[in-house]
Amino acid sequence: MRAIGYLSQPHDRLTRYDQDGESTAVGRLDSLPSLVEQNAEFLKYCQRHGYEPTATFLDADTSPGRERPGLIQLLRHLSEEARGFTFVVIQSFANLGHDATQAVRTVLQLRARGVQLISLTDGPIDEASLIDLWRLHSDPDSDSERRRARLQERARLGQAIGRPPYGYRVGGDGRYEVDEEEAAVVRRIFGLCLHDGLGIRRIAQRLNQDGYQTRRGRNWSMVSIRDLLRNPVYVGRYDKLGVSVPHNHEAIVSEPDFETVARQMAERRTATGVSHPSDFLLAGLVWCGEDQTRMIGVTRRQNWRKASGETAAATYRYYQSEARTNQSVGGYHTRRADELEAEVLAHIRGERQGGEIAVLNIGKDDTALAAETAVALASGEARLRAIDRKLAQLLEDAAAGDPPPSMLHEAGAEIIAEWESASADLASIKGRAQAQDREADRRRRRDQRLQRVREDWESLNFPQQRDLIEHLVDRVIVFDNSVTTQLKA
Repeated sequence: MRAIGYLSQPHDRLTRYDQDGESTAVGRLDSLPSLVEQNAEFLKYCQRHGYEPTATFLDADTSPGRERPGLIQLLRHLSEEARGFTFVVIQSFANLGHDATQAVRTVLQLRARGVQLISLTDGPIDEASLIDLWRLHSDPDSDSERRRARLQERARLGQAIGRPPYGYRVGGDGRYEVDEEEAAVVRRIFGLCLHDGLGIRRIAQRLNQDGYQTRRGRNWSMVSIRDLLRNPVYVGRYDKLGVSVPHNHEAIVSEPDFETVARQMAERRTATGVSHPSDFLLAGLVWCGEDQTRMIGVTRRQNWRKASGETAAATYRYYQSEARTNQSVGGYHTRRADELEAEVLAHIRGERQGGEIAVLNIGKDDTALAAETAVALASGEARLRAIDRKLAQLLEDAAAGDPPPSMLHEAGAEIIAEWESASADLASIKGRAQAQDREADRRRRRDQRLQRVREDWESLNFPQQRDLIEHLVDRVIVFDNSVTTQLKA
């Protein structure tokens, strides 16, 4: 007999990266195993019962509102490829959805494809056991809810949740207290940035050269230094689960020092790149309109002696046809770099004729289109909620004995078919909405770039100017007596 595994990660088991740049599981509110543990249990179960494991499908996050591509692939596989008597093995009923009704719907979808469902925690899931599982997991006062409430209360009180940040340990009252040995390293890191003017790369290098290691005995990285310098926990502020508590615990650095470091890091990010004489703003974008060859940037340096006997020198920068550059032909295909760049900028700004701007979606009202799609999305989601209410009512009726649990699969088949049809329709609408959002976002970014060229050009450094040109200009075509700038749509 063949078995297929379906593994899913409950949404309340989350992963975060600590200040050492290493991942740890936090907020694990249920005792459901990890994906790796689930897979090991699945294989062990198959070996123990003589099943042949043929495939495994997984979903890494079953949070409400998230797509479940693993389940979609499993259902497609069962419909199109799997043949014969097949078991689907899961860890528990809770792995099938973020709430009891969704989990029941998943069971009915699987049963509609002719498979038997086995839960390693709950045993075989049939119509009779399904009603009991639904009752059990519909209880709003579940263990996970109580645990969530306890964590929210800990956050409200400013108490530690999970691993404390570097420089602190958890005190007797549950709050952070300073670990003096680690705090000395924290102060040194801030000092190297604040007083010595070192960037995060050189700070990490200095610490590693001096033999300092992270809490886990590893070398410091740029990421761990950056995250430490940005963490407001070091000025005594607590931020967890949406709760922010100032002056919650003893600070390791002062707020003025923390803010100064933040400003220094921001200034380092914006001060990127320096223009060099060899940089050409339109590199790779200029074409000769006569022979359709690319025009490349060329720098010429010339020395001469003045009548007074003094030596003079000058540097000239051109865009020149490759034919002229490589073969010494094309006498009219050379333009001074500063003049051509100024003309292209004038085209982009609309100050001079010659810029060809593509027209987007003539005759379409973007606002009306977005509103129409939003209405369709709301309607599709409302349709799914209505179908789920029908399923919930069916479960209530089955729990009361009408229809009997043995008829649940048959009674639910029509609801499941309706739900899958509505779900496919909604997926199509979401795809259309995402495409519209991408197009609208692309236009917004284009308009913002045009505005920066018009208003902020002189304040930008060369890499920033070059980035704007690359995003806005498709090509520049140079003729004998004219220049055309083709702008991207």
